[in-house]
Amino acid sequence: MDTGLRQAAAMELAFFVVLAVGCRTTAPFDSAQRGSLADSIIASWSPHSRGEAAALIARYGAPDALSLGALGWKDKGRWKRIVLWDAGGSAGGLQQTVSYRVPPDKREALAAFSAEVVVSPDGTELSARSQSEGLNCLALNLADEVGRGLRDPKGARRFYDRTAALAAAGKTSPYMQGLLFAAQP
Repeated sequence: MDTGLRQAAAMELAFFVVLAVGCRTTAPFDSAQRGSLADSIIASWSPHSRGEAAALIARYGAPDALSLGALGWKDKGRWKRIVLWDAGGSAGGLQQTVSYRVPPDKREALAAFSAEVVVSPDGTELSARSQSEGLNCLALNLADEVGRGLRDPKGARRFYDRTAALAAAGKTSPYMQGLLFAAQP
């Protein structure tokens, strides 16, 4: 792993620790204060990331955790965790995680399907990282189908690419509207 990837992984881990544990030295900010801080943080972000942040705030409320480069939400809807980074125009600034048991024998197939889909080391979480919630839903819905043996990794990848291209052209798909499976507790 190169130095840049190690630094990014270390920053991501530190952010998740802060998101999970929180700061216990001061009184927590209320929702309005977190919303105001989020507005200040995203003011300097790229236009795409700023728009995605506004959509997430409108849908899930003020973030539960904030840093200069990321916003995070915990236990919102079916999502166990949502983290948005300023991607600076590149893809992959939104990571969404669900509780999902992935059997060890299915992890290789999921890795073959997509690098955007990540199984936690203990196999209890499934995450997708892309530029939008719709693409994350698409990836996770297909990962569920691969994990249950309903699709092979290559077929799932073709379906993902075709559906993403149609979405870019203005077409809709139920695969991008939300999760089509029940996230596990």
